[in-house]
Amino acid sequence: MSYQIELFHSLLSDFLQGEAALMTTEGDVLSLRGSNPVSYDTLVKAARTVTKYLKLAEGDIALLNDPYSGGTTLDEITFIMAVSEDLVWVNRRPLGKYLKLVKSVEEEGLRIPPTPLRQKGQLNEMILGAMSAHPACPPQFTEWVKAQCAEMIVSAQKLHDTIEGTGLSVTGDLIEEYVGLSKKLAVQRISEKASGETRVDVVLDSGELLRLNLEIQDGKVVMDFGGTSAAKTLHLTESATYGACFHAISKFYGFDKYSNSGSFSVLQVTKPAGCWLMAKYPASTLKGMTCGVAALQTAIDLALNNIHNKNEKALSSYAPLMLQLNHGASQAFLNIEGGQGATQDHDGQGAHIEGLSIETLERQLPVHVQRMDRRHSNGGKGKYSGGRGLIFKVEALEEIEASWLTDMTLHRPRLPKSCSHGDPCEVTLENGDSTKSLPVLGQQKIHKGEVLSLCSGTGGGYGRAETKVIVE
Repeated sequence: MSYQIELFHSLLSDFLQGEAALMTTEGDVLSLRGSNPVSYDTLVKAARTVTKYLKLAEGDIALLNDPYSGGTTLDEITFIMAVSEDLVWVNRRPLGKYLKLVKSVEEEGLRIPPTPLRQKGQLNEMILGAMSAHPACPPQFTEWVKAQCAEMIVSAQKLHDTIEGTGLSVTGDLIEEYVGLSKKLAVQRISEKASGETRVDVVLDSGELLRLNLEIQDGKVVMDFGGTSAAKTLHLTESATYGACFHAISKFYGFDKYSNSGSFSVLQVTKPAGCWLMAKYPASTLKGMTCGVAALQTAIDLALNNIHNKNEKALSSYAPLMLQLNHGASQAFLNIEGGQGATQDHDGQGAHIEGLSIETLERQLPVHVQRMDRRHSNGGKGKYSGGRGLIFKVEALEEIEASWLTDMTLHRPRLPKSCSHGDPCEVTLENGDSTKSLPVLGQQKIHKGEVLSLCSGTGGGYGRAETKVIVE
């Protein structure tokens, strides 16, 4: 790899933070980064949709959150900025999480199609005002959008300054070489491991079937979802489906740091018309973007384990446990992650909650947090244990309303003999001496004195547990 290519790769790595991509105005992806699996194609879809319908001059910014235009969920805003005549920067930022269990995307909140926001150095105050006037618009929306734009303008200028300071010339030849090397690396990493084909079925509690036929040959990966059922509860967009598939294989084979048009070309994904992996407007995509993606990750993990049995790992609890509590105008949202699966040489990592302050929660809402720590696990045992999930117990001091969404793949798929299932997510309601199990998704009032208990999933275990012999 030449010095120019290494410098270009380093520049891209430093510039792209969070969920972000840098693309050419012609639609080629130079680099894409992110922790959300669906970002690995939805960001691309967003940029291509915007550049198709809007002509962005250097410095112009557009925004969207519509999942059918390249967005994810409505509480995440995707910004598309022309940083030069030839380059487009796509950046997705969370506006503030919330949970609405509805059937239509229009009921989820303010849906923003590709919309021009900044043109010729000026923000479009009229459009911002119209968005802010929408009944479902979050508070402080205008101020938040302006702050994001200001940050992007500064970052774009830093990118220009860095390129100029290093003397790097970002030419078509450099881009072509970098993308070509990325493809070569991806093919090489895939070819180093076993080839083969397999089929995996995952049945969801909501009734959908996910069928994956995976074939790996000559450094290429083909994922055929023929046989996957039509939607009943879950709806996932095509770009989100491809993104989740690419994220899974690029992480497994170790070329995720080189995610671009070159490495994208090693993956082919086909889906039958009408299946739940091809959502159509106006279906709500929230459950698909969470539980649906978790089911995809589970199926891909199982399929890769079947082919690469020397690199087996136990299943992780991919679906987070999402909870929203409401009391009057106050609300709080929690995202409780599950534990990770064990591998051939170490235990799985335990779950954690980021950014939760018990004091703040109890100040915002009439609740008392009774417990928040690692759950006791019966599953996920083995020579190496799966990472434990979390337990969160909250008592209502006044009547509150709770909405929750968790793992919808509780029908356990068949595992390799060396792996064991972890504990599934659990939601229960305690009232005095009685305890009632609640469904995997729901919404209901929690009365004063009742305790809502939520347990996120435990990762699967690996290997046969060793019996310790005690000699007296």
